[in-house]
Amino acid sequence: MNYLAHLLLAGEQPDHRLGALLGDHLKGRQALDALRPELARGVRLHRKIDAWSDRHPAATAIVRQLQPPWRRYGGIILDVLFDHQLSLRWADYSSQPLDGFALEVDRLFAAHRGELPPRLQRFTHWAAEVSLWTDMHRRDTIERIFQLIAHRHGRSSPLAEGLKILDAYPAAVEQAFDRLMPDLMVRAEHFLRQAE
Repeated sequence: MNYLAHLLLAGEQPDHRLGALLGDHLKGRQALDALRPELARGVRLHRKIDAWSDRHPAATAIVRQLQPPWRRYGGIILDVLFDHQLSLRWADYSSQPLDGFALEVDRLFAAHRGELPPRLQRFTHWAAEVSLWTDMHRRDTIERIFQLIAHRHGRSSPLAEGLKILDAYPAAVEQAFDRLMPDLMVRAEHFLRQAE
């Protein structure tokens, strides 16, 4: 899952949402130990969600269908496409309107920007500026995200053309998301309840 799903699955607690954003940017146990407890919990949830979704039969089935060189990048591509699916059917997974959710997370990130690594500071500023959270349903937004990921990746890869996977397997992507997202919601809720 990519940022939008991670933020939704983190629940309403601000530190959990910040942890959902930080999850890909902190490595190792020592980095977690330096965080306040609820922020660390949000990062741990992010890592759990990544592991659950990477191993989920719905996701692995699509990746197995991909031919080289796509298969190697299938997980990254699906993360973005699943955020796209979530934005298309946001009301199925949240009672809060997406524009209200987007405003909340943009304000949260602005208030805590100083706690974020420089790359995330730039990302959260850009996300608010381009209305990222409310525009994930748009093909041009998804295409831009794939281009940015490909640029960050550095070496030659098909990541910039990730939309080709959606075009080649539209029903499979939608069905995989429909199987995966409810499972992740149950698991994330259980994880967050455990430490209460």
